[in-house]
Amino acid sequence: MPAKKSAPTGSEDVRTKVHDLISLTPETRLRLARLACARCGSTEALRPGGHAYTHSPDGGRLGWAVEVCANCPVHLPQERELRS
Repeated sequence: MPAKKSAPTGSEDVRTKVHDLISLTPETRLRLARLACARCGSTEALRPGGHAYTHSPDGGRLGWAVEVCANCPVHLPQERELRS
């Protein structure tokens, strides 16, 4: 049986705010890279889960397609606000 991947620590859903690229934690980087659930950090049963955003160097925002696990919701209630 393959070894289970360890989930990153931290409980912040990366989809809830716009992140600063310079100060990303290793856990947030895994979530933005679609290697862990954007909400809980699980690495099991990932599926498309919307978008997270980081500030771009020119003052705009960069969108990242992220994944969520089977136990977490795909869309957030405030997702429209983050897109605008």
